[in-house]
Amino acid sequence: MNNTFNINRFGLLLKRQWLDFGKIYLISFGVLIGILALFYSISLTDNSLKNLSSNTLNFRYPLFLITGFLFASIIANSYFMHLGQNPKAVINILIPASSTEKFLSAIFYTVIIAIPSYLLCFYVIDLAFVSSVRTTHTLITSYNDYQGKKVVIDNLAYFFSTETVRDFYPFYYVPLLINGVFLLGSIFFKSFHYVKTAISLMAFGVLWVASTIFVMKELTNNTVWVGNHYWQDEKNIVFLMSLIGILLTLAFWFISFIRLKEKEA
Repeated sequence: MNNTFNINRFGLLLKRQWLDFGKIYLISFGVLIGILALFYSISLTDNSLKNLSSNTLNFRYPLFLITGFLFASIIANSYFMHLGQNPKAVINILIPASSTEKFLSAIFYTVIIAIPSYLLCFYVIDLAFVSSVRTTHTLITSYNDYQGKKVVIDNLAYFFSTETVRDFYPFYYVPLLINGVFLLGSIFFKSFHYVKTAISLMAFGVLWVASTIFVMKELTNNTVWVGNHYWQDEKNIVFLMSLIGILLTLAFWFISFIRLKEKEA
């Protein structure tokens, strides 16, 4: 099979892959709905609403990050894991589709389908629970900013309407980076894909943070900053981190594609 792209063949591949991957996706999505609904139910009981405060809905942020990471990583890690099992690997290799089409189908299901469906699921559940709270409670605080203007905050705002979510827009690449890491792990390791990938990710993260701190300390120790203050601007640092994250994502995807081609060689 040559490595060209054919739209008709790609469409047939998507239908075929859904028969295998669809089961994993639907089970994971069902578990996700149950976990989110459970946490909202536990956190928004009658007792907690009696002592309603500005921190009542703050549980949503760690819940969003943790469940989002788990869902995105599990979905990505499940797509190519069958390549570590010889009988299923042979069947996958014999599928009449190019490596490009197979990799794009992985991106389609683990990124284009999985990530928006998670966001929609979280928003719908948040909308349902917060709407029920808003029908019986209100919680608004206000303060004057440094210009003397009055700022009004709705502490029962829907999750994706909060300032915290809007402030993190430079890190919207993170789900793609998680996808790239675990997609590579699913095709790189032959067994225990998720555990090995997670351990590798933690080791890489510790090494990266430690080396960054060491280098910055060595460069700035007993020195005085003069001249251009580019690196003292938080926006410039965030931009550099986002750029590195995007480049790493593309690198992980590219390596995953190469590994997929090697499997079929």
